[in-house]
Parts: sequence; structure tokens; C-alpha cells
Amino acid sequence: MDHLDFLDICAILLGISFTIAKLDAQGRNASNFPHVPPADFERWRTWTVSIYRLGSNLCFLRFLFHQGWSFYLARHPVQGPAAPVSLRLAAMAMDVVWLGVVATTFIRGGRARALRRELGIVLAPLTPAQAAALAPESENGSQSEDDAARAKDGDAQT
Repeated sequence: MDHLDFLDICAILLGISFTIAKLDAQGRNASNFPHVPPADFERWRTWTVSIYRLGSNLCFLRFLFHQGWSFYLARHPVQGPAAPVSLRLAAMAMDVVWLGVVATTFIRGGRARALRRELGIVLAPLTPAQAAALAPESENGSQSEDDAARAKDGDAQT
């Protein structure tokens, strides 16, 4: 590792965070959310994964670029107090693109969370009462009939 600065550390930490969010969304199955239409669930999951994949990849690319660029500049000494604009331009362009993609990832990630809430996709474990409230009406009705039949059988046995 030739040179490590504050933005490299930020890029690594954000890259890890975006990767975790991407893997979390990838690991979800529509069957765990029966109250959400499968097409809507897949739309949310695909969109969320693409958002965090782009952010994650660019964070790690920025880190690798910065390491390579520092290695290149160390092998080509610069005369004078500062590097010429032609050498600084590539690094500045990468930082601007990286900051833009990070900002876009946060904005689009917020929109994906809003869509997730709108669809009723809850990532925390649900209590039985919450799961019953989110279940479609047809399943709720048959479950209550099954529960009533079981209770009736239980009363008949005692």
C-alpha cells in the first residue's frame, strides 16, 4: 500500500456498507413476504441490489485507482511545488465521480427504502400479530376457520 488517506478509508468503509446492504437485499426471498406480490418484490430487490452494487463497486474502484495513481506518481517525480494540472486532473475527476455516485447511492437508497415501506416489506422479524395483519384476506379467513376448528376439537376432547 503506497498511500492511504482519509477518502480512501471513507471509500473502504462505504464500500463495505454498500456491499452488506446489497447482500442483504439479494438474500431476501419473495416467499418470506406473502403479502407482497412477487413481481413487486422482485422489482424492489433488483432495484436495491443495482443501487448498492454500483456504489460498492465504485468505492472499491476509487480505492484501487488512488493506490495505483499514487504508485504512478511516486515513480514519476514532479518538478516544482505542485504537480501539473494534467497529472491532477485524473485524480480530481475520479474523486468527483466517486462523490457523485456516493451521493446518488444514498439518494436512490432512500427511495428504495421508501418503496420497501410502501410495499410492506419489513426486514425485522415480525411478531405473529404483525404477520397476521400483513397476510392477505383470503389467508386470514382460512386461518381463523382452521383455528376455530382446532379450538372446537380441543373443547370436544376435554
